Amino acid sequence: MQEVQQWKQLHPYFESPEQGLTIAAAEQLKDSLPQKAYEQLLHWADGRTSLRRLSRRLQRNLGTLARGLYPYVERGWLHPVITRSPSSSTQTNPSTELDSKKKPHVVCIDDDLSVGKTVESILMKNGYQISLITDPLPGLSLIFELNPDVILCDIAMPRLDGYEICAMLRHSKVFQYIPIMMLTGKEGFIDRIRARMVGATDYLTKPFGEQELLLLIENMSPENKDSLKDELKNFSG
Repeated sequence: MQEVQQWKQLHPYFESPEQGLTIAAAEQLKDSLPQKAYEQLLHWADGRTSLRRLSRRLQRNLGTLARGLYPYVERGWLHPVITRSPSSSTQTNPSTELDSKKKPHVVCIDDDLSVGKTVESILMKNGYQISLITDPLPGLSLIFELNPDVILCDIAMPRLDGYEICAMLRHSKVFQYIPIMMLTGKEGFIDRIRARMVGATDYLTKPFGEQELLLLIENMSPENKDSLKDELKNFSG
């Protein structure tokens, strides 16, 4: 939980430990940093090495490293970028790629495995690509690696609830307009208002039926991205 709180303080410049860095102002960095630190940055700020991996390489605490780099990112001398996991860069069969583009990639964040498996079963048999996350703390970084088209997120989770996850994702440029649907066992007006306040696109009450889930996912598909983007802009003012 402490790590998540640290990342909240580093928003909006640092959004995830899976971000990498690129150098935007080499001369300013060279004048401001010790020679050894500058040389390390030149080597590792390649846009591919994540902050998490960099902390391991330098044997530095991840939070301490990010806070140390934060002022240079804030000044625009370093640019954070989203890195891709090795699995996402591997080659796939062209026909498989075409099939996967027919339906959006959905990530479901729910600590209740039975709910996640139900969602997985419904979506997979209807041609969707689905990734399950049962622990929101490490899952927050994984979302950036998966780069989904739609996110389903349970509200009532220990350590990090759905409202916090949604708010943090909305502060990221990557997920600013990605559809986020909140899953909850509560059917209350206040809960719906709170979900909208943190930027949720829609709200689905558990237990839900197959057709209800599919209809909402279909409405959130990439083809409707522009209308969803306009809706979020209007809501946020």
